[in-house]
Amino acid sequence: MRSLTRIAELRLINMRWLSIAAMVLAALLSQRIIGSFDLLPRLLAIALILGGMNATLQLVLFHRKRAIAFPADSAFLQLCIDLLAWSCFIYLSGGATNPLISVFLPLVAFGAQVLGRTHAWILGGLATLAYTFLWVFHQPLAIQDALLATRLHIFGMWLVFVVSAIVVIWFILNMTQAVRDRDAALARAREQALRNEWLVSLGSMAAGAAHSLSTPLATMNALMDDLLDDPASTSEIRTDLSLMKRQMDRCKEALTQLTHRSGHARGQQTRVVAPDAWIRSMTESWLALNPAASIRLCIAPELASCRTMANLPLEQSLFNLLDNALQAGASNLAIDATLGKDQLRLRIEDDGPGIAPGMHHSFAAGHPVSSGDGMGVGLQLAAAAIEHLGGTLRIDPLPQGGTCAELTLPLHDSPAHADDSENSQPRRRAKESFARRRG
Repeated sequence: MRSLTRIAELRLINMRWLSIAAMVLAALLSQRIIGSFDLLPRLLAIALILGGMNATLQLVLFHRKRAIAFPADSAFLQLCIDLLAWSCFIYLSGGATNPLISVFLPLVAFGAQVLGRTHAWILGGLATLAYTFLWVFHQPLAIQDALLATRLHIFGMWLVFVVSAIVVIWFILNMTQAVRDRDAALARAREQALRNEWLVSLGSMAAGAAHSLSTPLATMNALMDDLLDDPASTSEIRTDLSLMKRQMDRCKEALTQLTHRSGHARGQQTRVVAPDAWIRSMTESWLALNPAASIRLCIAPELASCRTMANLPLEQSLFNLLDNALQAGASNLAIDATLGKDQLRLRIEDDGPGIAPGMHHSFAAGHPVSSGDGMGVGLQLAAAAIEHLGGTLRIDPLPQGGTCAELTLPLHDSPAHADDSENSQPRRRAKESFARRRG
């Protein structure tokens, strides 16, 4: 995001080319007005000097490093140079009687728009002093016809007013729009920072909750073992107790994984994968946990030669999107993977009841999506994991019913380094979890 100072510098450089063009045009017309070529070389020299300075500033501004302070391209000094150049130009061409002296007012207006209070007042004072000086000291134009001189002066005043009004309106509107864009970008960055802070605090609370729940679960597990070993327990009670023990084991495993990931960064490690093989692996892993579900998978052939980035949070985000569709009552899901402009596009559609308008608005605003059987943070965690890799997540209702989750991931330039063992890790984890569930 460029600063307003840099934007103002660019605007002033662009406006200065218009000033230089006006100087050149006035110099060329001077021969027709006074009937002599004596004034033409001097006026053109001022225009050429100002043009060379402007070209130098433009090159320096575009090629210098932002960290280097270069005072010659500050807005105040630029406007002072403009004021000096026009003062010299008008001094040689009639002084205060020259209608072009009205260009001092747009310069002061630009200064009031882009400068601070002190510099704006200083520029206004310098413009007043230059106008006063040119009123007394100048080289008069030798125009013999007084009526022609009066008509030219009035026409020049009208022309300078029209051009100045257009230029001032254009400049101020552009600067105002730049301020609005800057404020909107700052607001988006502030919202992103608040959401990231909320996600970090959520992760800390989850890790604390996992630590707090470990002791009660261990106590309950010990009591469950005692009840199973009790000879007085009937077979029906033992069956129920065994089921409860398996459920507690699953809770303990989930808490152990949560604690481990909160204290280690391995789950956040990013690797380069082939999109087609990675998507197939994710789909097979999820189907292993949900064998009753049905997924139509369509992968574009050109994805075989592409590479993208993936990590464990991203894989969990995809699982979460599929789980949400299944829990919403969808019976058929479709995953379409295509190649966009330097990005991988994944489109997940389901035939469920569709996302409610209130939930859709909450997700678009970056708030937790309230749900009946959860805390409603899964979608926001999924969006954060995808955005961490430079991607985007968009969820919209389908016209025919159901929900469409469309996510994009940037492509990676280097070849994939993910081997089969890496790609098979999600499948192996899913099969082990499925086997424990069946057991």
